Amino acid sequence: MMLKIIYTLDTICLFGAILASLSCLSLAIMLIVEVITTSFLSYSQPWAVEYSGYFLAAILFVGSGWTLGQGGHIRVNILLQFLAVRSLRLADLMMTLFALGLMVYVTFAVVENASRSLELGSVSYYPTRTPLWVPQAVLAFGWILLCLGLITRILRLILGLPVDKSDESLIE
Repeated sequence: MMLKIIYTLDTICLFGAILASLSCLSLAIMLIVEVITTSFLSYSQPWAVEYSGYFLAAILFVGSGWTLGQGGHIRVNILLQFLAVRSLRLADLMMTLFALGLMVYVTFAVVENASRSLELGSVSYYPTRTPLWVPQAVLAFGWILLCLGLITRILRLILGLPVDKSDESLIE
């Protein structure tokens, strides 16, 4: 049952990574078009600056849950190298629980901000007047995915499974 939950959470985080990849592709295409139109037509797309920021936020946050499972997040190992395997797993579990608590707090704040923007009808100050709840909802989705990635890591630590693709030293 727990392995099925882990697999489901990993699949959801993989979906986030696919969305982040598509956002990266969209950003690249948009910037190439912007360079071409600016260079050859002396015309700048009025929405390019605004949407490049939205795509960048999507790239950074929507793929973060999957990145955690791949061992791609920055991790300070200087103190961890002196711990035994069992102590290392316990320290990792405590740090991951702390990180999850912090991320849940941030996630609630970001979701609340998006819902407030929806209620108030807030729009961007750019000429496109994009409803701000849309990019804020994407950002909130990214934070939710990071929380799911941390929950998956906690379950793996509790069950004694490898926590990510890069750190096989935690296998007992």
